[in-house]
Amino acid sequence: MHVIVSDRIVAAMDRLSPSERRVAEIVTADPRATMEGTVAMLARAAGVSEPTVVRFCRSLGLEGFGELRLALARQEGQQPHLHRRIHGNMRPMSAAAAVFDGAMAALAEARDSLDGEAIEKAALALIRAERVEIWGFGASATVAADLAHKLFRVCRGVVARDDPHMQAMAAATMDEESVALCVSHTGRTRAIITSARQARLSGATVIALTAPDSPLAEEATLLLSARVEEDTELYTPMVSRLVHLTLGDALAVAIGLLSPPVASVRLGRIKAALKPLKIEKGTGEG
Repeated sequence: MHVIVSDRIVAAMDRLSPSERRVAEIVTADPRATMEGTVAMLARAAGVSEPTVVRFCRSLGLEGFGELRLALARQEGQQPHLHRRIHGNMRPMSAAAAVFDGAMAALAEARDSLDGEAIEKAALALIRAERVEIWGFGASATVAADLAHKLFRVCRGVVARDDPHMQAMAAATMDEESVALCVSHTGRTRAIITSARQARLSGATVIALTAPDSPLAEEATLLLSARVEEDTELYTPMVSRLVHLTLGDALAVAIGLLSPPVASVRLGRIKAALKPLKIEKGTGEG
């Protein structure tokens, strides 16, 4: 159930300290400014210290300012997002704080909308596959590469590709023992949609880590939904990349938990192979 901040403020007003009431007045008067601001901004506007702002949040039953911003965003019918709050007049420290706030808010939203059943089904499909193709372009290519780095430890035939021609050729050679894991923020890139469709027609399981209701999602056998709104006109995708990386981590953990014992043997061999490449502490080398 979503928190209604205005209702909580009314219910808590009698037990708030005078300084906390000043914070409450500012939040009530302009929830959008609070949602798009920082702890320091709210503290200055109310004429109180930053710890007072945190105490106010906790008086409402919230863990801190980040949860207050998220609750306000839901109350206002929107998600706080990074690029609406960064502008040319910002000081670098304020912009840096905005980057962290936007990332945490997006991750919290993604956590709240997790589909555990979809993650488990995708993990099982990847464990059973003889061949795993992971595709992405641009910022999504970095996510695809990170997923391949994690999954090849426990899955078979794992490769990441960011070239549309190689993806198309790979899709044409897939079969029922193959999985294509497609990563896309918008789910509207023509090349990856075309390759996903070809992979599905070739008999492969298609897992899409993308926005729901997108053309790529429609081609998927399994959807790992990631609805992340951000302005990509001026900035390269940042928040969506973090959400995709974290969903990839969650998928990798699920694979580790569900993998048969032979996966542990495989991991042991990998660790043994890496050991000679590392310098042990206290050896004096280097």
